[in-house]
Amino acid sequence: MNVGRGWWTLVAALLLLAAALPGWARSPADVQPLDRAEFKLAGQAQRSVSLPHTWKQDGIDDLRQPGLYTLHFTLDALPAESMALMFTRLSTQHTVRVNGALVSGLAQTAAGSNPGLPNPALLGVPPALLRIGANRIDIEVRHSGSRAGLSAARVGPTAMLRQQYQRHELTYVTLPEALNMASGGLALLLIAIWWRRRSEVALGSFGVLSLMGSVRNYSYFTPSAIGSALHADFAFYAAQVWTLVLFSTFCQAFAGVRWPRYSRVLFVLAVLLSAAGLVAMFHARLPELRTWTYPVLLVAALPALWVCLRHARALPVGSVVAQAVGVVAMVGAVVHDYAFQTVGVLPMTETFWLPYVMPLALMAVTLVLVRRMTAAMGEVEALNAELEARVAMRTHELAQANEAKTRFLAAASHDLRQPLVTVGLLVGMARDDTPPGATRDMLDRADRAVGAMENLLSGLLDLSRLESGVVQPRFAAVRVNDVFASIETHEQANAAQKGLRLRLRPTQAVVRSDPVMLERLLRNLVSNALRYTAAGSVLVAARRRGDALHIEVRDSGVGIAREDQHGIYREFLRLDNPMREQAGGMGLGLSIVQRSAHVLGHRLGLRSAPGRGSCFWIEIDLRAAPGEAPLAAAPARLPLASPAAALDGLHIMVIDDEADVRHAMAQRLRTWGARVHDCGSLAALNRWLDGLDARRIDLLVCDYGLGAGDGFDAIAAVRARFGRVPAVMVTADTSQPARDALDASGLIVVNKPFRPDALLAAAAEAARRA
Repeated sequence: MNVGRGWWTLVAALLLLAAALPGWARSPADVQPLDRAEFKLAGQAQRSVSLPHTWKQDGIDDLRQPGLYTLHFTLDALPAESMALMFTRLSTQHTVRVNGALVSGLAQTAAGSNPGLPNPALLGVPPALLRIGANRIDIEVRHSGSRAGLSAARVGPTAMLRQQYQRHELTYVTLPEALNMASGGLALLLIAIWWRRRSEVALGSFGVLSLMGSVRNYSYFTPSAIGSALHADFAFYAAQVWTLVLFSTFCQAFAGVRWPRYSRVLFVLAVLLSAAGLVAMFHARLPELRTWTYPVLLVAALPALWVCLRHARALPVGSVVAQAVGVVAMVGAVVHDYAFQTVGVLPMTETFWLPYVMPLALMAVTLVLVRRMTAAMGEVEALNAELEARVAMRTHELAQANEAKTRFLAAASHDLRQPLVTVGLLVGMARDDTPPGATRDMLDRADRAVGAMENLLSGLLDLSRLESGVVQPRFAAVRVNDVFASIETHEQANAAQKGLRLRLRPTQAVVRSDPVMLERLLRNLVSNALRYTAAGSVLVAARRRGDALHIEVRDSGVGIAREDQHGIYREFLRLDNPMREQAGGMGLGLSIVQRSAHVLGHRLGLRSAPGRGSCFWIEIDLRAAPGEAPLAAAPARLPLASPAAALDGLHIMVIDDEADVRHAMAQRLRTWGARVHDCGSLAALNRWLDGLDARRIDLLVCDYGLGAGDGFDAIAAVRARFGRVPAVMVTADTSQPARDALDASGLIVVNKPFRPDALLAAAAEAARRA
């Protein structure tokens, strides 16, 4: 429903209401109209008046005394049916006597009681009280306010008058009551919406305004006044005063403007007028104060009304016309009711127009406000949908960018890994063969530089794969002791080089995790602990706590301050290493640890203090998933004590299509006592297997990518000749299919680039498994 339709609904309702308001229906012949009466006040002479009789128009201002009316009618014969008296307006505090007998009201009115407002009345008259000829009706009424007086009456058969009375009561009492009850309920709904959405100031202020108006209008038709006359009068007066403030707030919110100075002036005016009303109430001068207060309120409301009309100019022509009709109807009703209630220039049989016009206007405006709110909510939903679409598009673009970055890093790293492996192996051999001195020191620095480059390249690729989500863990039963053995094999040399003691306590624990990712995670923690420990030891231990296994990596290093602990997992962050020395690492290890733990679903934690070392821990749930068998403990197994000794005298075949890498690996394995053969392709391997030298192979070190074929083909060819020969797979391929194939093979895998110690540890572990 649009704005114009809402206002046109108001216009149509007003026209229908005007057509429905009944006047006096033509009286049947048996009904006698009574429009003349004898009237007197206490202490005054009786005089004849026409009905309806309005005290205000008759110059009667003293409402302390009751008014006495005497009406006469004649009957040609005694009625055979019940008779009734009907009044369109009769004070709620009255006594009515027919031929001296009381038919309605109190036997004696109380002077100190509080009369209500005049309402329609239908009073039954027993036929026994009537007589042929002249009959007399004595009416005593008490009043408060400008509606004092008595309407014309009718006397006749009850059945005839009841229909007229019900129609009259429906139009002038029940209809406005129902309209204002509905308006009040709608107002409560608006207030409830505003209570939940405080930004809807227009709805909230209009809801309070509507509720106050509905309660006031409904009270016009109550059978008795609420509270004392003075208090009720002041309540109505104060409600009118504060209505101005609410109306101004609504108009500003509706038009989307703010006039703080105007609002403050209205607030101060309302406070002053309310205080003046209190004073006037105690001095019984509230009617006089109301006489000039209401015009002031109307004038003060003009700016707020103007801003509403100015805002309405942007609406369609039909909406503007309809709103103009609605505003004119409201203003006309206000003027009419002011003249009726306050000035008293209209007969007391008139009715208030606002109880009819205001609910319809409020409902029309409420429809406008609700439409505005629903339109705004629709816009918000559209914006949300658009935002979600943009987020989805940006997410897709980001995913594509991550995939492109991963492909780039994989391609770039493959080409970088091959020379790095060669340089690392050759520099290591040159360093080992050089006596102490300047040249040895230079080679040590070169070796550390190569190691830093290898670590950085591997870390960047691992981090990229974890961020892009291409890493999918392969969960299996993992013997924690096997992981400890592998870590000790790879890291013991680093610990010895720094003069540290690396201890890994044997354990029988078995966990469900990805064995490759778990080993990398723990190795990063151990490597980080060794890097930041100058003296002492690093301990790796596992202990059960309830349904979880805690694996801790403790060091006696520098420790981490509490304020720095929340940021240690950021990329390239290296505490106590601001100059980024190569030996200090590149700050990627803990970032990889955090992301790996998240992918695996393992909790990661830290306890540390400056000068007291650090303890990183991971928590792995030991409870079996539904349908899985519990994990069985594994016997403890100590790691290999001397990796180099395990290679002494072994016949090792090295297969790699990169000649420099192949020759460097072969030379490095020879320095550890192995007898090495090497081939650069599958074809060369097959020729060697067919030759006279192919008498023995104890260990195979093979590259995964061999151009024509792959490492699996080479391993199959060797094993077809020599049986199940242990093998180590080296690779620079980081694609997911390659990793899946290697993980599923169960082979020991060494990723390029690698340090000589990693090659030694892998070869020794493969030889031990044979």
